[in-house]
Amino acid sequence: MVRCRTAISETLRHRSSFHPRQRRGNLEDLAVGLAQTPKSTDRWLRDRTTLMLPRAFCELLLTDDVVVDDTEAHHLLHVLRLKSGDPLQLFNGCGMEVDAVVTRSSRREVFCTVQARRQTSPMSHAHVTVIAAPPKADRLKWMVEKLTEIGVARLILLQTDRTEVISSESRQDKLRSYVIAACKQCRRNELLQLSPLQKLTSVLDDITATRLAGELWIAHPTPSITPLPYHAEMPITSRLLLIGPEGGFTEIELQAAVNVGARMISWPHTILRIETAAIVFATQLLTN
Repeated sequence: MVRCRTAISETLRHRSSFHPRQRRGNLEDLAVGLAQTPKSTDRWLRDRTTLMLPRAFCELLLTDDVVVDDTEAHHLLHVLRLKSGDPLQLFNGCGMEVDAVVTRSSRREVFCTVQARRQTSPMSHAHVTVIAAPPKADRLKWMVEKLTEIGVARLILLQTDRTEVISSESRQDKLRSYVIAACKQCRRNELLQLSPLQKLTSVLDDITATRLAGELWIAHPTPSITPLPYHAEMPITSRLLLIGPEGGFTEIELQAAVNVGARMISWPHTILRIETAAIVFATQLLTN
């Protein structure tokens, strides 16, 4: 495969010095050579092409003819400027991905024909739910995007005694748009699940009643707490991560979490902001 790619690169690099007739002959030879490349090379070229295809979110992918509408259609038509006959990928946020071709479009809709359909495998790492007090302004957007990219399964916004919430920043439709954009960029096919603001007492009640199951960790900056070892041997399971607001949990809230079995996790020598702690500790729980 390496020899084939090198030969192609050399041919393309030198073709400008050929006589037009000779150049046409060499390009014809190149086309024949590509047709005769090994299957492994074909697969490599096909995979590279697939990774470069534009992506859009579409919930209904079970039929051969699908319609992309609203903001997704606007992005395809006016940002990517797709036309009839252009290929693209669509995903439904539940693990299904399809290869499709644009057949026609209107002002607000893009009509596509599905050519191949596949259900992607669930992620092999731990199922991590982050339960975090929402940071302010663009920091919440950044946190949602990065949690989506690294593979966190669910985000629950947390109301504590010290949580300051601006309702317009934590709107579910706005947060969902951030998740979709991140999935398109990182090529994830399952949407990060979003849950609206919940009180800490309600979350702990759900954990006690096993309505919210998983190994519970709570981020708390105390020097006496041993950080989670990077190579800790923990079986793949469901894990829950509590992140407090600016100023941290109150002593009463911290004790309530410990009473339901929370284990403490910290970062040595520094205190992390909400969004930083969410990414750092979620990554550890996902990969260890």
